[in-house]
Amino acid sequence: MAFIIRKYKTKIGSRRKMKDKKWKDMIEKHGELRFFSSMAIKKSHKGQGTSAQELDMLFRVALSKEKVTPGYLKDAMGISKTIISRLIEQLENKQLIEKIRTNEDKRSYTLIITEKGKKEIDDMYYYYLNPLYTLKENMTAEDFEQLFKLIRQANKILAK
Repeated sequence: MAFIIRKYKTKIGSRRKMKDKKWKDMIEKHGELRFFSSMAIKKSHKGQGTSAQELDMLFRVALSKEKVTPGYLKDAMGISKTIISRLIEQLENKQLIEKIRTNEDKRSYTLIITEKGKKEIDDMYYYYLNPLYTLKENMTAEDFEQLFKLIRQANKILAK
């Protein structure tokens, strides 16, 4: 039985079918990617009330050199506006971030980290980043940099 994959060309709107005879290899690679992702992205540990996505957002708010808006976070994190709104609400309820309304439009706002949010980062950054430290310690510097070069390249391709 042939496995058919539909490939979409988003720029021209056409679609074509192709038979991929090596689809089982692709499934195996997909499994490796999922395993890597689950190992590299730490879940919050027991007793910790901040999720990995919340920590990701908190780090982005704290480290950004520009004003952080929901639109900026949506693009930077690659997730929907709905999820961004939910994460902002959760972090605001935990008093880890604060909304600063703009004068021009009362519906618009930027986000800043609170003192409590800074403490959360100080308490969590090593746990959250431990998989990356492990990779860095166990790979050559060149391999570590190459890994992230390829990840950035893949992210650009998939973000199109």
